Amino acid sequence: MPANLPPVYHTAEKRYRQANSPEEKIDALREMYAVMPKHKGTDKLQADIKRKIAQLKEQAKKAPAARQVPQWVIEKVGAGQVPVLGPPNAGKSAIIAKVTHADVRVAEYPFTTQVPVPAMMPFENIQIQLIDSPAWSEEFDVGWLPELARRADACVLVADLSDELADEMIAFILDRMEARDVVLVGRVPDEREGFEVCIPTLLVGNKSDAPGAENVLRELEARFGDRFPLCSISIAQEDGLSEFKRAVFDVMAITRVFTKQPGKEADLGEPFVLPSGSTVHDLAGKIHKEILANLKYARLWGTSGRFKGQRVGEDHVLADGDIVELHTR
Repeated sequence: MPANLPPVYHTAEKRYRQANSPEEKIDALREMYAVMPKHKGTDKLQADIKRKIAQLKEQAKKAPAARQVPQWVIEKVGAGQVPVLGPPNAGKSAIIAKVTHADVRVAEYPFTTQVPVPAMMPFENIQIQLIDSPAWSEEFDVGWLPELARRADACVLVADLSDELADEMIAFILDRMEARDVVLVGRVPDEREGFEVCIPTLLVGNKSDAPGAENVLRELEARFGDRFPLCSISIAQEDGLSEFKRAVFDVMAITRVFTKQPGKEADLGEPFVLPSGSTVHDLAGKIHKEILANLKYARLWGTSGRFKGQRVGEDHVLADGDIVELHTR
């Protein structure tokens, strides 16, 4: 039986993922439990939430009064936060350095990165926050990486196309993530039974110029092609970087919307960034709660409308690049 979780559940779930303290997580979990439908299809999810609340209560009792912010808690800026994960020597730091022009430490030896390092990647009219992360392998197990991914809007998973065991290295990371209830997927499913968190993820094969890279890429496609969108790049040759940026944007599943005032030109500077599938109602709420409370209708210019200046209601679903003129009472 499908769970049929309502939108308010997913909103509370995102609050849970991004919470910093046990108390904040418990509040979000309680809201998730309160709004979810109670039937056979959600029995496992109900039990998982109750178990998690009990665990967090115990954690809160044992925690010291003054807690330091964990190193995986990075303040979000830009259109979204995207950790870049992968095994040793896959080239994560080199990718970030190239597409962000940030001063990221890059070296030929493994485990160069020890702590998460944020950097901003420009894409068209927005900035996306990439986070360089420590390499993860059986020899160097980074236990807090699932927490970094849990809070993210999307992830990039980097495979080394010069390594014949690249698919095994990726499988190791996926297994360790899932052991902590973090599931990396190309597209977040509408329904799920358990209390896992699904993070949209792009699989990137780096070092496409390496000998044998085509064979390794085929193995990755055969094993993970049904699970992730996949692109290949070469940092050494600076090949595929534009496609990489577009693929990161696509996997984030976000919509850029511009606004205009009646009788004036549209503000085509920095767009409002919303999750894909957002409505005029969502846009109004993001701008200001008073605009939402007094919203009457909107006029629309863009691909989601039938003609320029179309009058639409608050439940109209917006498309990337739409221009919206909000009218209030």
